[in-house]
Amino acid sequence: AQGHLERGLSKMRFDLTAIAALTSFLIIGTSGAECEVSCEEEFPKCVNFKGCESCLEELQTAGSMLVNKGGCTVGCDPTMTMTDLCPTTTPPPPTPTAPSPTPPSPTPPTGGPTDMELCTSANRGDCWCGSNGVDTYIMYPDVFQRCLHTYLPPGASETNPAPVLISVSGYGTHGMSATSNIVKAAEYYGFAAMSIGATGQGDGAGGFGLEFPNGGVANPSVYKSCGAEDSREWAYIETVLDFIKNDPSLDESKVYLEGFSQNSMFAAYIAVCWADRIAGLWQGGSGLAKTFHTPIVPGKQAQCSFDAYDMNGNTCCETDFCNECTWWPLYPRTCEHKLVDCIAAYTNDNIACGSDWYMYEAMVAEGNDARLLSFPVPEGGGGGHQNPQNQYAWMTGCLGIVDSCSAECEVSFGQCVDDYVGSSSDAFAACEANISALGGCVAGCAPTLAMLSKSEEPVATLSEGKFGTASDLPAHSGTAPQPACQSAFGDFTVAPSNSCTPPEGSGAKAGIMEECPAIDGM
Repeated sequence: AQGHLERGLSKMRFDLTAIAALTSFLIIGTSGAECEVSCEEEFPKCVNFKGCESCLEELQTAGSMLVNKGGCTVGCDPTMTMTDLCPTTTPPPPTPTAPSPTPPSPTPPTGGPTDMELCTSANRGDCWCGSNGVDTYIMYPDVFQRCLHTYLPPGASETNPAPVLISVSGYGTHGMSATSNIVKAAEYYGFAAMSIGATGQGDGAGGFGLEFPNGGVANPSVYKSCGAEDSREWAYIETVLDFIKNDPSLDESKVYLEGFSQNSMFAAYIAVCWADRIAGLWQGGSGLAKTFHTPIVPGKQAQCSFDAYDMNGNTCCETDFCNECTWWPLYPRTCEHKLVDCIAAYTNDNIACGSDWYMYEAMVAEGNDARLLSFPVPEGGGGGHQNPQNQYAWMTGCLGIVDSCSAECEVSFGQCVDDYVGSSSDAFAACEANISALGGCVAGCAPTLAMLSKSEEPVATLSEGKFGTASDLPAHSGTAPQPACQSAFGDFTVAPSNSCTPPEGSGAKAGIMEECPAIDGM
């Protein structure tokens, strides 16, 4: 803990201007004015780490990192350059005013509860307490505060426990409200929604506040680092999973994770290290980063260790390349604990396309159930570094969080979409909103692959012929077809990087991984 404290204190940066700006925003609205030049310049950096949806939402949110760092006026209209980067998504309506978080102090708070405690105005610290059906819990697993936001759907009980979807975000406390899209999805499909995030330090790439294990180094000798000493988040994750286990209205056998971009890399860390307690995960806009391979993730992970990037920034490839690295965040060897991994990216996502294929191949090699969804660029433009449209329908449908819709429903739903006048993604949303009126459909059933493909049609590669709770789809054997990425990917000798040029003689660490332990009776 002392080492984490010293490291956290040495890296904490406090922008007094940003804190003053945060406290000065009393009303969140729409300015009607075009975003500033500084905002336009900061916007691509935000998108690289978080994706279009999150950054467009930050434009509407007082105190967000984009508003503070980019000097964006809350509610400003995106410039043409910004809309070219995120062409299919318009800014969401302003975020409802929430209680302003307590600005962090130079010394991390100590002496808080070590177990989860219900959030109140007296103890909330940097967490925002939930309301209107959302409960927030706080804890101090290490020297930094952590929050857990929870929503339980109607009908969840000891005799009818709800499956759980945990949303991961290392870019703040990841507050959740009754109007959040994940809560709306949870209420409709009947799963419990939870979100985890960080407070305080933000010492990772792009201000990411959750600590990846082992300083960002994974190789055949240390292919996954899953101990309490490897990350300050270990106790946090353990406590969250114990919280689920100890609540009889939650189904601990059906716990899923979701994240986008770097958040989904952290979701992969949790899923692999706690594979005995996690059923599956959704990786949007990411996969597995490989050393000496493109694509290069924005924080240079897999090419540089955490410390090397912290010291050298974007020049770390040239000055301190990680010859001890092979993958990031880890290699997905889960032994007897099988995971479902839904891996989704657009072919014009230059951060993720290619890494999705790497993760699919690694998951399959380790006996996991991988489901690769490679989305072509939508007609008229769009795609890029973001989740597919109707993202929670894709997550619920692919992972099988609840039972899939029937074959009869699949037919009537397809007809509904075909008869709709408008975009395919809008048609999907409209038909799902009216699904109980369609033949053979039950409201809240998880959309099948055929139904979801009416919204956007990806190239789907299913390692075991499963999608959701359906298990009769064509299974792919052997190496998966590579996604048709707009940017070439692969070994640097085949697909070199313009942003990472390591010294001659550099490369990924090779070696033989330790075998899975033998299982009694096998």
